[in-house]
Amino acid sequence: MFSLRLVVLLATCLIAATYATELEDYRLKDHINPVHYNISLRPYLLDSDTTKQFTFDGEVWIEVVPTVATSEVHLHSKNLTYSLVEYWAKPADGSTVAPTKLSFNAANTTNDDTSIVNLTTSAQLTANQAYILHFVYTGLMEDDMHGFYRSSYVNDNNETKWIGSTQFQTNHARRAFPSFDEPQFKATFNVTLKRHYTYNTASNTRLIGSYPDTEAGYYLDVYATTPHMSTYLLAFLVSEFSSRHDSNFSVLSRPEYYAQTQYSFNVGREILAEIGKFLNWNYYELGNTKMAMAAIPDFSAGAMENWGLLTYRERSLLVDNNVTTLSSIQAIAAVVAHEQAHMWFGDLVTCKWWSYTWLNEGFARYFQYFGTAFVEDQWELEKQFVVDQIQAVMAMDSTNATNPMTDNNTYTPAHLSRMFNSISYNKGATFIRMIEHTMGTESFQKSLQEYLQKYHHQSSIPEYLLQAWQANWAASRFNASSENIFNSFTTQVGYPLINAELASDGRSVSFTQKRFLLKDNDGANASLVYTVPISYATNLENNFLNTTPKFILNPGVVHTETFTSALDWFIANVQQTSYYRVNYTEANWHAIHHALTAANWSNIHEINRAQIVDDLLNLARSGQITYNLTLDVLEYLETETNYIPWTSAFNGFNFLSIRLGTDIANFNNYIQQLTYKAYSQLGFEESSTDSALNIYLRTKVLAWNCRYGNSDCVRQAKSYFNSLSTVPKNLRSVVYCVGLREGGSAEFEALYQKFKIATVATEETLLQTSFGCVKNQTLIERVFNLVLSPEIRSQDKSAVLSTLYTENNENVDPVFALVTSKYEELAEAMGGYSAVATVISNIAARFTEETQYADLQKFNTANASKFGSSNSTLYAAEATALENLEWAKEKLGVFRSYLSQRNGSAMTSAFSALTLVFVTLTALLLR
Repeated sequence: MFSLRLVVLLATCLIAATYATELEDYRLKDHINPVHYNISLRPYLLDSDTTKQFTFDGEVWIEVVPTVATSEVHLHSKNLTYSLVEYWAKPADGSTVAPTKLSFNAANTTNDDTSIVNLTTSAQLTANQAYILHFVYTGLMEDDMHGFYRSSYVNDNNETKWIGSTQFQTNHARRAFPSFDEPQFKATFNVTLKRHYTYNTASNTRLIGSYPDTEAGYYLDVYATTPHMSTYLLAFLVSEFSSRHDSNFSVLSRPEYYAQTQYSFNVGREILAEIGKFLNWNYYELGNTKMAMAAIPDFSAGAMENWGLLTYRERSLLVDNNVTTLSSIQAIAAVVAHEQAHMWFGDLVTCKWWSYTWLNEGFARYFQYFGTAFVEDQWELEKQFVVDQIQAVMAMDSTNATNPMTDNNTYTPAHLSRMFNSISYNKGATFIRMIEHTMGTESFQKSLQEYLQKYHHQSSIPEYLLQAWQANWAASRFNASSENIFNSFTTQVGYPLINAELASDGRSVSFTQKRFLLKDNDGANASLVYTVPISYATNLENNFLNTTPKFILNPGVVHTETFTSALDWFIANVQQTSYYRVNYTEANWHAIHHALTAANWSNIHEINRAQIVDDLLNLARSGQITYNLTLDVLEYLETETNYIPWTSAFNGFNFLSIRLGTDIANFNNYIQQLTYKAYSQLGFEESSTDSALNIYLRTKVLAWNCRYGNSDCVRQAKSYFNSLSTVPKNLRSVVYCVGLREGGSAEFEALYQKFKIATVATEETLLQTSFGCVKNQTLIERVFNLVLSPEIRSQDKSAVLSTLYTENNENVDPVFALVTSKYEELAEAMGGYSAVATVISNIAARFTEETQYADLQKFNTANASKFGSSNSTLYAAEATALENLEWAKEKLGVFRSYLSQRNGSAMTSAFSALTLVFVTLTALLLR
């Protein structure tokens, strides 16, 4: 529930009225359009501000134009207290006549749910006549990282420094100034910030000048007019930050961290230029001649695309080359590319409403990988995209919990939050990549350039993008299917399972489809079908570089491909460029297994090896094939030394390890045996010739081996831990975790003290997320209490707490007990009951015993009513826990038996080998 406090002391009185809210009431009427905002703000951040500290004064003049004659003005406002509300007709240019200022009628209404203020004018407004709305008000600088909020840090002199920052997406600009706070209502903005002389400020555009204010010690910072843009993209910052800059580009941070801004300064300028080249539109020609990136100590999102003033968590922007891991550096470059891509997709052309969030976020996620690769081409990001994005979203999109990319059922704040999920991001980017490979990169690139040129500084809907693609798809033989492909994947949920049946004579393959679901009876619509681009490779046409589709599989059609010679094996979806899973005949699966155990994996591309692994594990999980078949094919992993397939394997094994709970002895042996070659080849020692993917694979293989019983791995990690100051940076996540998992209070204290003095955000994050690796009850409680305390920032509490029950299966019960016994304290620490409900849900997803399910039911019965609307999350957690228990009863036994038999065979083989050696030695001695 969103509350609204609106008190008019002078010109008018707004009377709050609470009434039942229909979904359409969450949207503003479009009979009035904003044209320009002139905003002046004065924050109170000093201790000397006494009772006014953490509030701000505001004044705004909004130029609006009604499209029809009306006496109603509807706009957004939240937590703002007004002292003046008035309006007048805008005088004609050059007029010297003072305008007649008018008051709104006293009987106005506000809606606590929607934050919409309904003002009634004293005289009807004339269509197409410009008017000025004038508001004087005060607001709150809260610490919840929304609106115009406060943040802080402690400097090298142990002084607390307060800053004012903003986060307006999706619906929080209304907490800083009254506004038409929906993306379609674009306008220009002028910003003036009043500051104490000890502070400096930043906003979206260039600073025109700083002028002494009549209040001693204060200045007015005046900024240039912004481009025509949405309210959620406005931003301002009041701080004592330092700036690394050239004439156009800057990176802002607390002064102590200035040295850590060099990498993002360099890579940010390069990526911004390269994306501009790809789109044939230089950033500085879009309407804003500056770009700044700011590292904010407290920030709810990972980063935010405010036009010209990008804001980031510190760990998402700052690099110390001696400390920051390669994976963190990659993540920083990627999030910089993501936010910069938004300058074109989101800022220049903006989704008309959050129903179409993917038009913003899908492209940003796409360029997060492929834009970064323009500059950092050694990281093989095109391969990482598949396992990070495509395979990750497939899990969510195969359940009833998913939503379509284009979702017109989007009204409430909860709906808006839902749209910022992996469907808009991962699936959006996956779909965009699929279209690129279907129409060809050159046509795809040209279509994006034309789309931006046609709709710049406007709002967009999916149909506009489809039309741009179709205009450049004409030469393709797939053009006739373009609209069906588009609608299949954007307006429908889910994705297909393609059944590719290789005939027994090997001369034809028949293709059919159905929707892939992890569980058939979870309420999801199983009848959905799709229009799907299909590519493939075979042992005879062993070309995994040609990703152009061979044909389009239409709904309800059986398509057959014929071959002049018999095939040994057949693999569909080259480099997983389309969004579907594939199942084959059992004979073809075995043929693929045989091919994977041949030299160089029969030249099967590592992305397709990853696809095979991911498809097998999920087909078995859903009951489409047996676990015996899946695990038989996965034996090939004993030869695998590539990061991409192993990432798919570890992701799939993670689900199985959770279901096993604490019964993991045979699983330990299984993991050690499968990874033996990779573990032996990579070891703990980095090489100067290591690729990025080898460095990442080393971390994963070591983490799994140390966690699942490899005594050599544990021994070496503990040895590194004993010299904490010299642990190689890319091994630290493994070493820190092993040190705590295998150690006690002394080891925890050593890492905690290191955390207390950390001055690099990426290292601080790594340390605090390692805390969850502890296993004894005393340390579990200590970490939990850290989460409750201010020592862990609000933005990090959820991540730290999650490691406490994900790093060790044994911790599920004690952490659940702590959360449920101290849920009120946790709600206070994490900002509400919704966050606690999510924690409980995530823990419950790891339950493996009926008694755990019963404990959840008892807690919900006693306490669910206190969680308000979030009680639905608690009841959904019950359903998930029960489904997992049922799944385990049906399928886990097969996996356990396979592990047991495999472990027994391995032990028998080892015993036989030892016997042979003994017999041979005996024979030699008897000669």
